[in-house]
Parts: sequence; structure tokens; C-alpha cells
Amino acid sequence: MLTVTVVVAVYNIEKYIEKCIQSIIRQTWKEMEILLVDDGSTDESGNICDRYAKADDRIRVIHKINGGLSDVRNVGLEEASGTYLLYVDGDDYIAPECVEKAVECAKHHEAEVVIFDYQEIEESTGRRERWSMEIPREKKLTVKECPSLLIATPCAWNKLYRKSVWDRCGLRYPVGRVYEDLTITPQLLLNAESIVYMDSKPLYHYILREGSIMRSQNFKKSLYNRKAALEDVMAYFKEKKAFDTFKNELEYLMFEQVYFVPTKEVIYYDAQSEYRDQFRQYVFRVFPQADKNPYVRKWLSKKDKILLSLMKRRMYWGITWLSAIRKRVDLLRNRK
Repeated sequence: MLTVTVVVAVYNIEKYIEKCIQSIIRQTWKEMEILLVDDGSTDESGNICDRYAKADDRIRVIHKINGGLSDVRNVGLEEASGTYLLYVDGDDYIAPECVEKAVECAKHHEAEVVIFDYQEIEESTGRRERWSMEIPREKKLTVKECPSLLIATPCAWNKLYRKSVWDRCGLRYPVGRVYEDLTITPQLLLNAESIVYMDSKPLYHYILREGSIMRSQNFKKSLYNRKAALEDVMAYFKEKKAFDTFKNELEYLMFEQVYFVPTKEVIYYDAQSEYRDQFRQYVFRVFPQADKNPYVRKWLSKKDKILLSLMKRRMYWGITWLSAIRKRVDLLRNRK
């Protein structure tokens, strides 16, 4: 059996997909299959994938009718032959040693899930930011032993999974919805019998680009999908009799992912939007003390604590002002 299956989500990203594929085929770890799942692209993305498949027999292209990112992830999971599974979005790329370090960590610790740091790169300004979580490193854990694993990051792509954990719990991404990883990652981690947060430099490079799903200005859709994601998570934890055990973590997920992050996005793009206050109203109906959650004090950066204070005071102009300054500084720094 192959060691690793790398599943790449491809949809209308002809500008980015070659860099992504090249970062995978140049990995220091060679024993892998690469599944390029073309989700009905209407640009040259599918043809680019086919060209690379002809040149490298580790690559297989799956062309499918457009079904969204959840469908792509599920197809990749079903088609994967490897012992381990790694998701990569086709507009991102990975460090040359990403697969090797993740596999070695998984084998050494006998881990079902390996988590690693990533770097966020803002395309418009060139800003680079390392995302690193306050979790014990190189230590085999479960969420019961380390509950903060549930809120470290819901991303699907900064993790190496042993495929058997998916087979054992039977979880699949919700087709037709975005924020699919926010829905499934906490559920999967609850089922994992061994999780290791790897001690390494960032191994995944996440591109924040205009026009991507995550930068969408469709606030109505964002509110619906974020609510649906956390409602699914809470229902699952209640079903597993784990809601009370992890109430603080679920409350913080709700605070961060359904109030704080999307509210910042609304204010940045359209401070007068009717959806500006709807995220807050929903979250505080479910968790009235969400902004007093212990993780808010512990995990929010100084910058985000300032933004939260401005939100509470309805000083939205301050948030847009700080955002404009930050972007200006980033642009000037990138030109040097």
C-alpha cells in the first residue's frame, strides 16, 4: 500500500495550480499518489492537470461535475489508496519537506492525526503571517487530554490523517456547504485516538486571494454556512455525550468562527451592511457570555483584543481605519 495520498482540490485556478503541483511532485518524500480532483473547471486548470499526469505516473486526475469543495474532499477520500491522507487546496502550496516530516512524525508517535503550523500569505499586500497554536508539541494527545486541540485550527489542510480514522468514524464533508472543515474537523478530532502537534517551521503556505471562497462578500451565505457548521458540531457533541465536557471549546469556536472573524470581514468590506450585527445576535442567543470565554483572554492577540473592544463599543470606523493603516504598511514593506 502507498504511504500517502495527496488530494488536491482544483477549480478555476489556472494561475496557481502549477505552483501547487510542482510543490507536491518535488517533495523529499516520493512514495505517494497525487489525486488532482478537477471540480468541473471552465478554465485551463483541468488541462494543466492532465499535462502533469502524463509526465508523472504518481499523478491521477479525476474530472468531475462541479459539486463544491466538500464533494472534492469526499471524492479524494474515497479514491485514496494511501495509509495517510493530506489535503491541499490548488491555489496554495506546501514546503518541500512537508510530507516527509508529517509522515515521520505520524510513524514515530503512532499518531492518527498530525497537525503542523502554516503560513498565511495575503496576495494583495504580500503580508506573511505564521499561524502557530499554543499546544504541546511532539506529544501524543487526545482532545480529552488537551481540549484546546478542538479550537487550534479547523482547517482541513494543515493536517496529515491516517485514513483509517476516517473509515472508523464514517465522517464525510457536507456537500453543498462552505466552511466544510469547520463542520468536520472538531468531529474528527473527537474521534481520533492519538493527535500530535508537530514542532516544525510552517509546512503549508495558504494564499489569501481576492475572489476565493474565504474572501467572499456574500455575507448572507457566510452567516448561513457558519451557523450550519457550528450547529452540526454541537449536535454531534451532544449525540456523543461530549457537549458538557467541551462546552468552553465549543463556545469559543462559536465566538471566533461565527461572530468575531465574520464580523471583522463585514466591517472591512461594508461597515453599513445589514449583516454587521446579525452574526453577533445569533451567537449571543446561543452563548450569552461568549465574549467572556476563557480562551478569549488567553488566545486572542493584542491586536484582536483591540478590535474586539472596538466592536463592543460599535466603533466600526476604528476597525476600518486600523485595517487601512495595516494594508498601507504591508504594501510599503513589500516594496522594499
